Amino acid sequence: MKVILFLFFSLSAATAAFAQDSYKNVYTEGEWAARDKWQRADEIIKKMKIDTHSVVADIGCHEGYISFKLAKIATTVYAVDVDQSKLDKIDKHKPSNMITVKGDYHNPKLPENSLDAVIILDTYHEMKDHDKILQHILASLKKGGRLVLCEPIAESRRDLTRADQEKKHELGMNYALDDLSKAGFTILEKTDPFVDREKIKGDKMWIIVAVK
Repeated sequence: MKVILFLFFSLSAATAAFAQDSYKNVYTEGEWAARDKWQRADEIIKKMKIDTHSVVADIGCHEGYISFKLAKIATTVYAVDVDQSKLDKIDKHKPSNMITVKGDYHNPKLPENSLDAVIILDTYHEMKDHDKILQHILASLKKGGRLVLCEPIAESRRDLTRADQEKKHELGMNYALDDLSKAGFTILEKTDPFVDREKIKGDKMWIIVAVK
């Protein structure tokens, strides 16, 4: 009996550790190739409507998954994160048209009236000061500039409060729509669901395209 219990707890611990590692690894550079199979990154970027003359920002860039893709298209890319260690990894091999920025939790520290598009991918739910963040983003965008939000939510948690969803690192589209409207953005497009990653992380991702 003791052996069975030991094996049960060992397997439970291993499963928990795997789940935790899986959660982290989705965002590390070593997982980018696997992420390309489900993230629909090219389609997300197309919604930013950018070209070789565009100045853009990736807020909550982690290790640069989207930032490096944007750098192949835009003239300037601001890769923004509050974690300096992630920015240090980007700095080791970033292209000349990429600028890393250590933002604050309430301010991405981007130049005003200078951006054609901003993307926040799987990070908006972490922004407790979302109202301030959106005001700063609005100020950084040129007139007609776009903000693309793409966030996850599991079906079983769609009716939870915002606080409970954020504890699970998720957010329902309805909360983001309210935030964007309050900030003064105009909604151009909303799709829910957009990315199905239930086999990867047990949820689906919606997408919103808003304009200044």
